[in-house]
Amino acid sequence: MIQAISIVRARPVNALLSSFLTLGAALAISPAQAQLLPELPLLGDLGGAVTVGCPFRVYTSDDKNTGFLDDTATYGVAQIPLSLPAGASIRIEGRFPKVRYFSLQSYDGAKGGNFIDAMADARIRSVSNGVLNPNVAELPTGGAPGDGYRLTLRYQDPPSDPARRLPNVLYVGAPVTNALPTRVAKQISYRIYLPNPGVDTLGNQPAPRLIYSDRSGETNFDDTPDSRKCDRIEAASKLSLTPNLGLLPNRNIAFEPIARTADKIAYPNGDSNYLRAGASQLYGKIVVVRAKRMVTPLLPPLVGPTADVRYLSLCQYQSGNSSVVSCFTDRGLIVQPDDYVVYAVSPTKERPSRAVAKFGINWKPWGDTPAQMLILRQILAAPGFAGDYARAVARPTADLETSLGAYAPQISYCDAATFNAYAPSGGEVLMAACKLATTR
Repeated sequence: MIQAISIVRARPVNALLSSFLTLGAALAISPAQAQLLPELPLLGDLGGAVTVGCPFRVYTSDDKNTGFLDDTATYGVAQIPLSLPAGASIRIEGRFPKVRYFSLQSYDGAKGGNFIDAMADARIRSVSNGVLNPNVAELPTGGAPGDGYRLTLRYQDPPSDPARRLPNVLYVGAPVTNALPTRVAKQISYRIYLPNPGVDTLGNQPAPRLIYSDRSGETNFDDTPDSRKCDRIEAASKLSLTPNLGLLPNRNIAFEPIARTADKIAYPNGDSNYLRAGASQLYGKIVVVRAKRMVTPLLPPLVGPTADVRYLSLCQYQSGNSSVVSCFTDRGLIVQPDDYVVYAVSPTKERPSRAVAKFGINWKPWGDTPAQMLILRQILAAPGFAGDYARAVARPTADLETSLGAYAPQISYCDAATFNAYAPSGGEVLMAACKLATTR
């Protein structure tokens, strides 16, 4: 059962799903996939459709803590016209940031099922020498982060056969002619995850710029004639809240895939797959997660035969809204001798004395609400990887063990006495003891 959980105390948030629903759009917003709801043009008449567009508005969870963000990530959203006049075009120009992952993706306005296309970094070719992103590919010709790239926006659906894609083209869907007061643009997202050590949140490169061209010349989106409309879209986004349409927690805590079978999921990351679990302190003060380690790249080159996935995190989100509390990222995790990772989440005052690195435990404090959602986020699994969450997403009613084998994560409530007694014996024994103690 999916429902919103009552708010106890929320951090500031900025997106309103309820206003979206009053428009008659029957959405099935999926937690962890509603990452860009802060930028939906939702409220009131926004002054008509944009004619040139709006540049990227960039933020982190510190700026806009809503929409199931990852606290290591930086997000940007730009608005582009619903259609272009004959002879006009839009391109994106940027430089490769020094980060674990970035992408540019397109969405079709304020409606459910609005994902169109994704262009992950490893598919983007450099302007200077035409090779793939030097930050993520082993290139015989060399190259370094900071090289430039240029993408063209094409107003058509992406080819069903990836081999027919044009190079450095982001498809933005067919032109839309029926602008509405609350549907005035399509959106382009810019996502950055986990900057390299020692660089800023944007990977030491500015956000990409968008250029509109027509017969009269070129217009940088920074100089857009739509600036008032852009401000109204931004202001509308700041008046609203994204509710947490999560699982109703129960005693039998378990992870489940966030299925993509519903076509009305809004603003998904096309490169990600997710598992989620609802948790409540009514059933246990401590939540323990055990998962087989997935190999992730630490520094460039980021694409190669040794990496299982590009990025992995476990985040906790407040009940009643989609504010992130904190995330465990794959960088710096403690791995136990059996090649498994053990996470523990509890209120600080309930922290077991042995929930520490000495016993191979990765611990973070529980957030401000008694119920929370835990989400495992996996980006760009290697082809054929047995732990690819897409396997579970494709079979949402199957047991995770059937879909993921040894990579199926385990989760259980626990109590401090049990935790402290069995943590020294390793994660497998600890998990079994916690399950026994909280289910009998």
